[in-house]
Amino acid sequence: MDVSGSDSSQPITLTFFSTGTVKIKHAMMGQPITNRNSTMRRFRSLIGRQWSDSLPIGVFLISHPNGPILFDTGESPHVNDPGFKPFWSPISMFSTMDIGPEDGIVQQLKAIGVEPKDLQAIVLSHLHGDHAGGLLDLVTEAPNVPVYVSQNHWEAFGSRPVFATMQGCNPSRWPDPFEPRTLDFSDGRVGPWKQSAKISPDGRIVAVPSPGHVPGHMSLIVFGITPDGIETTYLLPGDATYGIDVLDKEEPDGINDDPIGALQSLKLLKEFAKETEVVVLPSHDPDTPRLLKDRVIYKPNPI
Repeated sequence: MDVSGSDSSQPITLTFFSTGTVKIKHAMMGQPITNRNSTMRRFRSLIGRQWSDSLPIGVFLISHPNGPILFDTGESPHVNDPGFKPFWSPISMFSTMDIGPEDGIVQQLKAIGVEPKDLQAIVLSHLHGDHAGGLLDLVTEAPNVPVYVSQNHWEAFGSRPVFATMQGCNPSRWPDPFEPRTLDFSDGRVGPWKQSAKISPDGRIVAVPSPGHVPGHMSLIVFGITPDGIETTYLLPGDATYGIDVLDKEEPDGINDDPIGALQSLKLLKEFAKETEVVVLPSHDPDTPRLLKDRVIYKPNPI
C-alpha cells in the first residue's frame, strides 16, 4: 500500500467496536508463570468452574490520511449457528459468545459510513475466530483490500487446517482462496522490539511481534494525533494480554503452547510503556472504551 504522500499533521485516531461479547473460563485469562507446563495450564482452564464477566470482542478502526485500517475483524454473527464450527472444535469448552446480526463488523462499519472497500488494509493480530471471524464477510464485499498476518503465524496455521482448528481458528470460514500478505518484521527496531513491520510507510502504524498466545501473534503500535493536534501513542496488544490486570501481574493466558514466550511478550509490552507514554488497549478488556476515550496512559506496576 502506498501512503508515502501522507501529511504527518493530519489526524490519526482510533474507533473501538465490540462484535458481541464473550465469556471465558477465568483460568484462561491468565495464570502465574510458576505454572509453566502448557498441558497443565490448559487442564486448569478446562476444569475451572469460574467464568469471566462478559468481555468485548474488540476491533479497532484506525483512521489514516490515506484511508482507514482495520485491526482484527471480530467474530461472525453466525458463530452460534448449527454447523458454523466443526463439532470437534474445542472453543465451546472454553468460551460462550453472545452476538447478534447487528454486531457484525460489516454492519458496524456501514453504520458509521465506512464501506469495506474504503479500507486501506485489514491487519490480523492472529487467526482465532474472535479476531478473524468477520473476515469472510469483509472480503466478500471488498476482495481487493489486502489482508496482513505475520509470516510465522501463516506458516504455523495456513496449511494445517486441523491443527488451526484445534488451536481455536475456523479455517472452513476463511475466504477461499485465502492468500494473505505476510509480514516478516524486517523494518528494524521500535522501542524494545528489535524487529517491526510498517503497516503504513510513514511509520505511524507499526506491527511488532508478540508471540506466545499463538505462534506469530502480533500487536500494533499507532502513533496517533487528535484533530486538535494532541499526539498520543496507542498499543493494541490483541490477545498478547486479555486485560490490564493480567498484564500488570505478567500472567500469560491459560491455553497457549508457549507460556514462556507469552511472558516475554508481556515484558516487552511493559518495557515499551516504561519508555514511552502509551495508551494500552487490550481487545477483550471491558475498560478499553474508557481508556481510549480518556487517553489513559498505562503505568506498569512493578512485579
